[in-house]
Amino acid sequence: MRRWLLLALGLLLGIGGYLLLRPKGPSRVQEVPEVYTVARGEVRVTVAGSGRLAPWQTLEVRPEVQGTLLSVVDEGKEVKEGEVVAELDPAPFRRALEQAQADLQRAQANLANTRIQGESSLASLRASVKSAEVAHANAQASLETARRNLEATQLLYQAGGASRQALLEAEAAYANALRTLENTRAGLEAQRESLRLRQAQLQEDLKAQEAALAQARLALEEARSNLEKTRVRAPLAGVVLSVSASAGAQVGPNTPLLTLGDLSTYTLALEVDETEIAKVQVGQKVNVTLEGLPGETFMGQVEAIGPQGQVVNNIPVFKVTVRLPYDERLRPGMSADGEIVVEEARGVLVVPKRAVERVRGRAYVNVLLPDGSTDTVRVTLGPEDARMVAVLEGLKEGDQVILPKAGGASQTPRTPSSPSPVPLPGFGR
Repeated sequence: MRRWLLLALGLLLGIGGYLLLRPKGPSRVQEVPEVYTVARGEVRVTVAGSGRLAPWQTLEVRPEVQGTLLSVVDEGKEVKEGEVVAELDPAPFRRALEQAQADLQRAQANLANTRIQGESSLASLRASVKSAEVAHANAQASLETARRNLEATQLLYQAGGASRQALLEAEAAYANALRTLENTRAGLEAQRESLRLRQAQLQEDLKAQEAALAQARLALEEARSNLEKTRVRAPLAGVVLSVSASAGAQVGPNTPLLTLGDLSTYTLALEVDETEIAKVQVGQKVNVTLEGLPGETFMGQVEAIGPQGQVVNNIPVFKVTVRLPYDERLRPGMSADGEIVVEEARGVLVVPKRAVERVRGRAYVNVLLPDGSTDTVRVTLGPEDARMVAVLEGLKEGDQVILPKAGGASQTPRTPSSPSPVPLPGFGR
């Protein structure tokens, strides 16, 4: 009996040891799916491009007069509008100004002399006219006296009270008075014509002298302006980007002295692929990042879209001009990337794009139900960016959608009639 007990005990111990020490198969633990809680957010659809910063406006500064360059500002200098950026030798322009001043004084003197001499000659001619008028008046009076005398003598002669000789003398006196009147009339007209001609000549002389004076004034103003133009001034506020001439050089209106850039605003020319240019419109916002300022984003705006594409690396691209406000950290020539915001939705329900399954033009998501089962729901989508998509219909805030494994095969949507139970995971993204 004792022996049987020992055998039974040994058998039990052997079975227990086998159960404890035998190899165990793989544990069957059910995986917990990754879920995303539907919430409101924003989706931005962007078009990317790259380019380099440039001043909004560049201008070559040239002198307006010909001369010898004395000095020019250094490259990189910030200048204000109207500030002197270069100087030409003013000596020949000062001499020209002095000559113009002397010419003006001479023209003024000539005009004054012409006016004085003209008035003197006119006064003499007016006196002559006055004398001729007096002589003409006297001749008229004498003619009237001779006429009355002739008439009286004729009456006396007819009455026998005057001789034939007296009548002849009265007739001769009347004829002489008539000739004298004609002579004085001709003399008066000649004096008046002389006065008229002298007045006309004086007017012509004065007009010519006044024109010469006006020309001398213009020449003086031009000489004064040319002297001022030897100091070349900045037409706008900006930075001297480059200097093209050096002191001692002969320069003129066709000679660039320097290039000035207006840095109050920057321009960025982005190259946009032909497949996306149709989305871009003037006025759209642009997020700009620069390699030289990592972590910084600058806000710009589309100002213009190139009407014609260019082939770059065998790819047709279009130039999009972006305007950026001034920032002291920006520099012309910096390489930059721009994201043009072509569509933006704010305050909409969003889910990760990988949560959406698309089948024959329709979109579905797998929703985790409160009891742990899942349901396939059809949704209407809105704008989408690289990671998120807006859901316009089919979901509500707080719903939980199941995210497929990253890189896994997409699941075929199931009909919502047979939900399958899964263990409840923790809620959250």
